[in-house]
Amino acid sequence: MKKIFLILIPFFLFAYKVDIQKWGSNYTFYQFLKDNHLPLSIYYNLSTKLKREVRHIQKGTIFFILRDNNNFKQALIPLNAKNQLQIIKNKNKFLTKIVPIIYDSIKKRATITVNHYLSYDVYKATGSMILTRKLINIFSDKVNFKAIPKNTIINVIYDEKTRFGKVRDIKVLFASIQNRFYHYIAFLNPYDGRYYDEHAKSLKGMFLPAPLKYKRISSYFGMRFHPILHKWLMHDGIDYVNKIGTPIHAVADGKIIYKGWIRGYGRAVEIKHKDGYMTLYAHLHGWPKGIYVGKWVKQGQVIGYLGNTGLSTGPHLHFGVMHYGRWINPLKIKNSARITLWGKKRREFLSYIQQFIKQNNIALK
Repeated sequence: MKKIFLILIPFFLFAYKVDIQKWGSNYTFYQFLKDNHLPLSIYYNLSTKLKREVRHIQKGTIFFILRDNNNFKQALIPLNAKNQLQIIKNKNKFLTKIVPIIYDSIKKRATITVNHYLSYDVYKATGSMILTRKLINIFSDKVNFKAIPKNTIINVIYDEKTRFGKVRDIKVLFASIQNRFYHYIAFLNPYDGRYYDEHAKSLKGMFLPAPLKYKRISSYFGMRFHPILHKWLMHDGIDYVNKIGTPIHAVADGKIIYKGWIRGYGRAVEIKHKDGYMTLYAHLHGWPKGIYVGKWVKQGQVIGYLGNTGLSTGPHLHFGVMHYGRWINPLKIKNSARITLWGKKRREFLSYIQQFIKQNNIALK
């Protein structure tokens, strides 16, 4: 565990000091308690959900310990982007509770001309490395970012979230990308967190095109002669080939409903999505920290690593998609699950963007 620096925080109490530290790669909550001479009862008194969360604190997480003349008074340990665990010493008792993480938020806007390459031009215009990744994620279904024409103009309005002077995240509220070949517009929908154009059509489908970067597809959906069992069987997914350890991403927002061993599938994860969809990721080598049954994951989040477990002839991912209890061809889900808002949701979104356009003086054409 690496100690970063020691500072005075005047808004607590004059004699108090805040020790700011970084959670190490092999650091544990048990070690945290031991290092600060805190009783193990703090862990045992946590709820089952909180016990699981403190066991999966991410490497690099910045946490804070408040001391009075080197005596522990309280600690704040972020568990995710929204909430943190607060431990308070009151006389000889220790209290724990979940409190929100407070960020400073600044609204910014920028106009970026792409003449070199995207990350360079975005950083030159805004000083942000994060913004490039956000823009690519928003427009990845529409734009080939490996071949952006020169003089492409990007307009963006975003909230920059900072904590103790350091940028922690960026939320893009509006973005447009325009050149002589195309013009795409994206508004963040505050009601569902997705990006839509001015006609309430999503820029991305419900699903990613694939759950990983792959070299080839070794087996498609449909009947096939099984290479190990040596008989004709229905292959209810597709097999993506790459090297062991390749990150596997959730193709859509959803809830993990299974993590473990499934007979011939080996190590596997199942995720339940809206509208009756379920996805299966099989033959995994393993999982990252923080992946467990009941966890909600976002589209693109890493949920496992490619492996060769179960009945497998070589390193690959078996990816399956079920819709209302029936396996379907995963290669067709991108087009079959496009999102367009209708009814009340459409009216709410269009009303929101009309107000947003007026407040921010945006010209769509």
